[in-house]
Amino acid sequence: MQLFERVSILIPYKPDNGIRDVNFNWIKTFYETMVPEAEICVGVSTDEPFNRARAINLAAKQATRDIFVIVDGDIFCDPEVMKEVIRHLQDAPWVIPFRKIVRISEENSKHLVSAPPMWPVEVADFDIIHTSPFTYVGGFNVIPREHFLAVGGFDERFSGWGGEDDAFSSAVNTLCGHYKRLEHTIYHLWHPVVGYENNPNGERNLLLREQYYEVVGNKEKMKQVLSGAESMFQPVQEENRKKSGTQVERNEAIHIVTVSNDRYAEPLAVMVYSLLKNKTSDIPIHIHVINSNISEKHQARLAKLAKKYEATIQFHRIDSTVYSEFVTFAYLTEETYYRISIPDLFDETVEKVLYLDCDIVVKKDITELWHTDISGHLLGAVEDHWIKQSRNADLLMPEEAKYFNAGVLLINLKMWREHHVKEKVIEFIRTHRDRIRYCDQDALNAVLHGQWLPLDPKWNFQTYHLYDPIPKLKPAIIHYTGENKPWNANHPLKKYYWKYNKRFCKLTMERPDC
Repeated sequence: MQLFERVSILIPYKPDNGIRDVNFNWIKTFYETMVPEAEICVGVSTDEPFNRARAINLAAKQATRDIFVIVDGDIFCDPEVMKEVIRHLQDAPWVIPFRKIVRISEENSKHLVSAPPMWPVEVADFDIIHTSPFTYVGGFNVIPREHFLAVGGFDERFSGWGGEDDAFSSAVNTLCGHYKRLEHTIYHLWHPVVGYENNPNGERNLLLREQYYEVVGNKEKMKQVLSGAESMFQPVQEENRKKSGTQVERNEAIHIVTVSNDRYAEPLAVMVYSLLKNKTSDIPIHIHVINSNISEKHQARLAKLAKKYEATIQFHRIDSTVYSEFVTFAYLTEETYYRISIPDLFDETVEKVLYLDCDIVVKKDITELWHTDISGHLLGAVEDHWIKQSRNADLLMPEEAKYFNAGVLLINLKMWREHHVKEKVIEFIRTHRDRIRYCDQDALNAVLHGQWLPLDPKWNFQTYHLYDPIPKLKPAIIHYTGENKPWNANHPLKKYYWKYNKRFCKLTMERPDC
């Protein structure tokens, strides 16, 4: 195995439409070019002020590898140094690879990022910062996934800048072992300096950091401090609940999963906006987007939307190599297979998720659908109204079996894991390639026939319901099935799509034609 095939590079990022965007794009391209085997995970946070801790955690949520390289969006180093650092993880709990920071001047930096990344670089005008054992523990760290998770990632109570790296370092040093610092150099691209004194939460961050400093070296007290942390990981809190005998709540939030690429980013935004706009319950929403190439700009817009409605959104990258040779048809691309990997996004504490295609408009509160009892069923779905002629014979299904549309799926993850559904679906596709017509939807039906719960058709009103209508059916979810979509054809239900599109654009202060 290539060394970097084990590596996820985590880059925290906040768009600014300025020099930081320029630096970030150059840095991201640098790592994509120099270490193409590594997985690049970008955590986009639009919080004001920037919550770097949350951005790092969001990047970590996307990661699928077992070594995390946590690097700021303006820092780079010799690729050979990265190789050495990864080797040091064999005998060190985690590694800080640098002793010296080269801060490149404004003119030199702008010249550097005006050309494609290369190594070595020409740096002629710079300042040098020398670290000490107690300074500059952030900016560039390399840590095993298990140690990152052991402390629950970064504490998201640190808002603005400063303190989060010191707290993280204190926690890892105490629970996992002290870092090993190497004698190398890292390079820092220029941007306007924002002094710590300008952080509106600076005093609060310092007091919070002091809580970590006071318990360094004491594992039990460090766990107590971490029990009050805010993080999307929080393993210590889970451990404390178990010790105290407190019942751990399952499915405390609605988990929505969808799949998209950059070409479908706009319909995705409309779907998410309609979902959040029409939810009236107070149950939190967590949105998970499996994406292949959604741009940072579109991710930032979606993050802004989620924040507006007090929801969370995470962008996940999966290992798609298993799907790269699967058969596709017309507008049904490789990405449609990615929903097979949904169980890989969650641990066993999440037992149910709601999958939604991104060519959907949600008109009603999704909570009613979420509360559907699917215990005893592998999923809940709506019968496919598009396929007039039975697919049963082609898919080796019983003659009486129903065929569901996979655009809206209420998935029982617990049973999926127990029944190894992912593995069975992939095996069916590989074994019966010539029988596949509607990608993973066919394979899901073939594997799950007789094991799914039919849902009220209002939860997946497909285009062809218009031509063979169900009496008095009022759609709760409009699913623009087929090749003709509201954005590329004169769809009879286009007015709902464009209504939410216009409102989303206004909300995110984009042009009407965004």
